[in-house]
Amino acid sequence: MNKSSLSLLLLAAAFSNLSHAEGLYGSVKIQSAQQDLSSALLTSPRVSHRVVSPDSSKNVGGALAVGYAFKGDWRLEGEYTLKNDSEFKSHWAPFNANVNNMQVSSSRLMLNGYKDFPLNDYLSLYAMAGVGMAHISSEGYQSNTSRRFANNSQNNFAYAVGVGADFKLTQQITLGTGYRYVDMGDIETGYNTFANRINARDEQLKGKLREQNLYVEARMSF
Repeated sequence: MNKSSLSLLLLAAAFSNLSHAEGLYGSVKIQSAQQDLSSALLTSPRVSHRVVSPDSSKNVGGALAVGYAFKGDWRLEGEYTLKNDSEFKSHWAPFNANVNNMQVSSSRLMLNGYKDFPLNDYLSLYAMAGVGMAHISSEGYQSNTSRRFANNSQNNFAYAVGVGADFKLTQQITLGTGYRYVDMGDIETGYNTFANRINARDEQLKGKLREQNLYVEARMSF
């Protein structure tokens, strides 16, 4: 079973408990965001292979959510992840001196399902999965900022899976920590706006955007 299928299964199980709502809550997360650009490509017919390409970028970000807790230790929430900016640099043969800088901004709107596994009255573990939409804007430049690739904005299907632990501080306040993996699909810049060697608009940066989060969370029940 792949990760996107697992996400849909957990969400379906959470929806089946909608008639047993226990209460509304709000959540704030502070998270590290390590974004990876796999399968990076420069779609120019004049390059042969990638020479070197640091393919990860680390930042600190945040997320806001509103959700319901249900009987049976299930939760369902809508979450907005704040915008995250990353840069990915690559060199391609035979033009090894020309660095291609891909600049990516992304944010997400997700529907997440959680299954809690209480260990005692205060401590619990959980598994989570989510599906939603990632809004991604990609642009960049080659060698210097005057040689730009056009901006391209797109909305991609995204899914997430993760695990974590919660500690109930009071009846209303829960503190937690967790890890999740997020797949945001294929991304690409627009074509080059600069004149290349043959004066053509035929170069473009592409890749697959992934993200890993380590986070701390504060949740308040209403």
